Amino acid sequence: MNYAEILSRRLKKAGRDFAKGQAVDKKEQLQAVLREIMQEGQDTGTFFPWTEAVRRLNMEEMEQLLLCASWGLCAVEGSISAETFRKLYMEIYEEEPENTASLPTWYRPADGRIVLAEVMFSFLEGKSPELPSGVKLVLPREEHSYGTESILEDGKKIFRLAEKRGGSLIFCLTGEKGSGRTFLMEQLAAEEGMTLLLMDGDRFQGGRRELNDCILCTALYDSFFCIRMGKEEREGLLQDLADCFTFFGMIRDADRPLTERTEGAVLTRSTERPDRQLKEQMAEDILGEIWHTLPETMKKAQIAGRQLPTGTYLQYLKNIRAEAESGMTIENTVLLPAAGTRLQLLPATRSFAELKLPAAQYQKLQQICRMISAKEQVLEQWGFGQKFSYGNGISILFYGAPGTGKTMAAQVMANELGMPLYRVDLSQLISKYIGETQKNIGRIFEEADKCDCILLFDEADAIFTKRSDVSDAQDRYSNAETAYLLQRIEQYSGVSILATNLLQNFDDAFRRRISYMVHFPMPDAALRKELWESIFPKDTPVAGEVDALMLAQAFELSGASIKNAALHGALLAASEGVPVGMKHLLGGIENEYGKQGKNFSTSQRELLEAFL
Repeated sequence: MNYAEILSRRLKKAGRDFAKGQAVDKKEQLQAVLREIMQEGQDTGTFFPWTEAVRRLNMEEMEQLLLCASWGLCAVEGSISAETFRKLYMEIYEEEPENTASLPTWYRPADGRIVLAEVMFSFLEGKSPELPSGVKLVLPREEHSYGTESILEDGKKIFRLAEKRGGSLIFCLTGEKGSGRTFLMEQLAAEEGMTLLLMDGDRFQGGRRELNDCILCTALYDSFFCIRMGKEEREGLLQDLADCFTFFGMIRDADRPLTERTEGAVLTRSTERPDRQLKEQMAEDILGEIWHTLPETMKKAQIAGRQLPTGTYLQYLKNIRAEAESGMTIENTVLLPAAGTRLQLLPATRSFAELKLPAAQYQKLQQICRMISAKEQVLEQWGFGQKFSYGNGISILFYGAPGTGKTMAAQVMANELGMPLYRVDLSQLISKYIGETQKNIGRIFEEADKCDCILLFDEADAIFTKRSDVSDAQDRYSNAETAYLLQRIEQYSGVSILATNLLQNFDDAFRRRISYMVHFPMPDAALRKELWESIFPKDTPVAGEVDALMLAQAFELSGASIKNAALHGALLAASEGVPVGMKHLLGGIENEYGKQGKNFSTSQRELLEAFL
């Protein structure tokens, strides 16, 4: 038992003795005991809850005597009968109490009895307060915050303004979920030497009695009151709070309008996502040595590129650290999107050395990669992001015949840029139900926004079709879906790649929104020769008779068809237990021609017959 508990016991006993005693001078005796115990606590430097309650609630001496007697009885009996309380009141004040409604907020009438409010009783007992549902007391400590210096500075100024002005004042923080708004309110309270009393607007359903508990708690625990606005409007709540607190905080989602009526002034500040430089600093602080010793398959750009609000990004870094410290792989933690399966992660391990394209297309893809790498500098340092806040993403259209390397080029770019590559699952996108497709499109881009990824729409002509003249309701909804998709592509701040075999199916308005267009032609004989020469892994046994030049000149195939033919030939050779020879590869080519419905020329047929 500590010294404060000893003093509290003596005080409660004195209160009970007063309530049950018959001495003529018992009021003076209680006054003397109160002064003695409070002086003893002061002389010993003990944090004594009673003394703090008296000071923070600015109690007069008669209020102290009545509270002491009530506390002493409630500590044993839980409550006091209304008649006993009336007698105590008369003995101390020497007059009848007007009515129970006029009592201070720390008393609560209940079924003909009087109890001490749970908040008051807990404080006097030196315990955590029992608060209404949806309300909690936070004991913050000052911590390092990232990128919020201006908000914290404004918050301090607003605190000073609240001390000077009359009337109700509300300090509101808006932003997306996970942006650290609650943390900022905690830091503001900590810098003011206060605790934070946080109300959840969705969970709090109390009335005046519960609001009185909040008022009492802010006074006893020196709290700054803050409400996190619920999803639904609750009429009258803000005005009730303004009647209770002349200054309080508010946390609101950016997409949640403030429709509740309040006579108080509302000063609003918005939280923003951290930029790449700040995220790199956060990663270095949280990850430490892990940040400098990432596996070769990981890149710092993949981590620093994640587009997450500050609080969520810090949690993401802590997850990576925990995975690394446990000795497990961190690839999944680093790469996977924040939610859902609408985005499919594609491997991004291909390099430009593996990409076989004409020189013009090859150089254009390299140039696009360099420009994407410079995007952050142009937007953040050169000021384009402030001047043009809309449509700063980069969209690229790859078009050409099937199998010409469009998907592979996306993988190469992702590897070159150190960005994850996600393919949109079209089966999760298109819905027969009105309005559902737009919702699915919105969810796709919400996930992609968090990843700083390359977003790949393969077979994009299936969804980015031309808008048609409206002849029925179905046409109208289809056009609306296409328009919304075009709008989200333009809004998306990352990199989006659309691959199609049918350029003519694209809407003209969409082409205008595209940043770059790259044509993937069928490879000529020289490129086909390079493809045949590089198609086999180093461990594959290949017969000396295999003539890459002959195959390239004789058969016009796409890169994908050459790969398929080579794989077919390797499987056939392995099944026979021999190296890959011309007959095996020609068999693969024959299979590819059959799938495409193409016929061999006379010279091609003669070549086949020579080896088969």
